[in-house]
Amino acid sequence: MNNIVTLRNVYGKEKAHCFINPLKQANGSNYPFVKRVRQVDASGDTEMILSEAEINSPDSNYFIKEDERIEIYDGKTFDLDNPLERNIWTCIKDSFLIAPERDSKDSKGNLLIDGGPKRYGQAEFYVERPGVESEKRIERMKLVTKAFTYIEQDSAKGRLTKTRLLGKSMRNAPDSDVQDYLYQRAEKDPMVVIDLYTGSDTALKLLLIDAKEQRVINLQSGVWMYGDVRLGTTDESILLFLKIPANKTIYEGITLETYPDLQKLSLKETVEEKAEDKAEEKVEDKAEEKVEKTEKKKSNK
Repeated sequence: MNNIVTLRNVYGKEKAHCFINPLKQANGSNYPFVKRVRQVDASGDTEMILSEAEINSPDSNYFIKEDERIEIYDGKTFDLDNPLERNIWTCIKDSFLIAPERDSKDSKGNLLIDGGPKRYGQAEFYVERPGVESEKRIERMKLVTKAFTYIEQDSAKGRLTKTRLLGKSMRNAPDSDVQDYLYQRAEKDPMVVIDLYTGSDTALKLLLIDAKEQRVINLQSGVWMYGDVRLGTTDESILLFLKIPANKTIYEGITLETYPDLQKLSLKETVEEKAEDKAEEKVEDKAEEKVEKTEKKKSNK
């Protein structure tokens, strides 16, 4: 059963059957088992052009005409242990109409079937992989459950913060509405929600949101600026910029302008630290004086 390839159509069994001609290899030539043809009558019928060696070849029964119309439909199977069916599958499997899996993507990250933000996908068929598909469904259910658990165990204030990170303003909304929104996002894309709770950039992302809202950083000609400093054109590029150790001063400047209370707190802590240091110095001075007096008494005796 492992050697049986089954095609599924995303539109189901009602979708009309499709026909595909054998594809070329990557180098532009026919597969060895796909043979050129010539027309034999006025109706357009063709026959393979074979050499004497090819005619007498034990594989001649598995040759395919280059103009062969290969029918595919939902539920179509190819037995890869059968030489002819294996050859047929080999020369059509890379068709733009067929995706290796239901959620396969192209080199640009667009789904072959569902497409991307700017265009629809071209593929209509995908290879059914019973074991693989069920494993993916189970893994996704685990991720959704994990995301739900994070949301459930979070505080109301924490959940509100997560909505801000997702670009949703729900400041005056009841917690039930906030939870409903987060649960819906978790069902759609559980990893996005999980990353909110496990990612290392949460505080930095919040700083970026607040700095934008308070106009500490501003968008100028498509570039986010902090004064005369170019931070980047996207949130990702800004985060990378602020993580660079050499940009620590800029990061601290943005933080203090965005959260001015931190500066007051920092100043207060500095004053308290100095006061503690002076108190410790006084204690040390008194201890030293006491030791000196004790030594003088001993020397006088």
